[in-house]
Amino acid sequence: MMMSASPQSKKVLVHSQRQRSRPTSPSPSPPPDLSYTTAPSNELAKDLPPAPASWLTLPHKRQLFVLALCRLSEPLANTSLLSYFYYLLESFHEPGTPPPSSATISRHAGIIASSFALSQCMTGMIWGWLSDRIGRKPCVLLGLVGSAISALGLGFSNTFESALMFRILGGCLNGNVGVLRTMLSETVREKRHQSRAFLIMPMCFNVGIIVGPALGGILADPASSWPEVFGHWEWCQRHRWALPNVVSAMFLTGSFIAGLGFLNEVDIYLPFVRPEVEGANGYQTLESKKHRSIGHDVQSFLSRQFHRLRGAPTDEASPLIARPAATPPATPPPATPVLTPNIVKTLFAFALLPLHNNTFMNLYPLLLSAPHGAPLHGGLSLSAQSVGLALSILGALGITCQLLFYPPLHARLGLLRSFQLGCCLFPVAYTLTPLLSFLTPGSTFMWVAIMGILGMQITARTFALPGAVILLTNSIEEEEVLGTVHGIGSSLASAARAVGPVVGAWLFAAGLEASGGVGVGGVFWVLAAVGAAGAVWGLRMREGRGLGV
Repeated sequence: MMMSASPQSKKVLVHSQRQRSRPTSPSPSPPPDLSYTTAPSNELAKDLPPAPASWLTLPHKRQLFVLALCRLSEPLANTSLLSYFYYLLESFHEPGTPPPSSATISRHAGIIASSFALSQCMTGMIWGWLSDRIGRKPCVLLGLVGSAISALGLGFSNTFESALMFRILGGCLNGNVGVLRTMLSETVREKRHQSRAFLIMPMCFNVGIIVGPALGGILADPASSWPEVFGHWEWCQRHRWALPNVVSAMFLTGSFIAGLGFLNEVDIYLPFVRPEVEGANGYQTLESKKHRSIGHDVQSFLSRQFHRLRGAPTDEASPLIARPAATPPATPPPATPVLTPNIVKTLFAFALLPLHNNTFMNLYPLLLSAPHGAPLHGGLSLSAQSVGLALSILGALGITCQLLFYPPLHARLGLLRSFQLGCCLFPVAYTLTPLLSFLTPGSTFMWVAIMGILGMQITARTFALPGAVILLTNSIEEEEVLGTVHGIGSSLASAARAVGPVVGAWLFAAGLEASGGVGVGGVFWVLAAVGAAGAVWGLRMREGRGLGV
């Protein structure tokens, strides 16, 4: 006989059945937090504000480093010449004949400096045009090779004519200033980074001024300066000024190797190179060469040129069977105006800066090296080593100003006002420079005065030169003319560097030869007038929209 269940057990059974029949409540969810978010990281990044602009947040750091290395090697080679240039020209005379006078040396220095700049002027636009067609990287590498050949030839020259020839050759084979500026503007598009990115080129110039003159002063005439090391080397005795140029050529070769292996071609517009991959308006971009070998680059370039002559498709992946003849050819894109009114105004200011700045940079070593004489009618009689030290101080002041003062003041004042401030400081520095001839050579007060006056000139250059490049870049609103406009700017700047030094050197020589009047002060006060005209022009300029964001 089965026993009946007790009333209490029935209650327990019914309660358990009800519990099972109830829907279970979900477990409490964790509080919302980014760690539980399943959204992609790129969507989150869109909502985050951009990081503040700084040296650490600059994009494409490796590309910028290689560009800086390519730019650094050239001012290092050119500025090392300044410390002993006066004595190099003094050595150009036949044995048994007296050396040339200080006035003759000054004129020869102006001719050589102007010939280099004039040859750059005549070829700068060609290099800019060529970089738009075959790419920036080949032009940069050819420029480094040309600079190395020029440095070696100049170092082993025994006559003024041979030195002049190698400087002209170096100017013709080197259009890197405009091409590197174009690559820099294509690499860094965001305007918030431009104030630092466009400091790289003048900063490399100032680093070159620090290292180059010191290197030139130390290695010049090594058989006499370091007889225990170089005294038994016959070629150092016969070619007293060759060693600094050999070292400069080694730096240029190292930059060439770095550029060959690590410099990436920036995407640029190349018309009608590959019709089957055309973009808008018949244009397409040159693909990045980051992962392509050098041999593949050469083979691809030669293949494209060969097929262009045949009128066939030029893409490496094109089919073996030619396209039907009925396929219509690509129509040329509408012509883009290269020179707008704002570009013309900016180009004028861009050319006016090197007219007085580079003239000053060529006259300054002559003033330091020329024999001491009456006030305003002589120099400071400094040796090659002392001239190198003075130029190195100038470079150290410049790079300190660029790293510490320019970025915060640029952020506070803005691009245009920073440029205008720099232009206003030039005339003051030029007016005070010839007064150095009143001081006793080698005295402590002389060195303090040199640092003070040149500190002002370096501050002006630090604010004006990168500002001029950024203003020129921002005045360009069509990407396909970017390289051409920078090539025009490079040619105009080279023309100014060609005219300024030769005219300045003749005025300086006339001041040394004159027995009265303003002497060497006249040329520096003419520079002050030119700098004042540039300052007035800068006050009338405006900043363009540019290509960046």
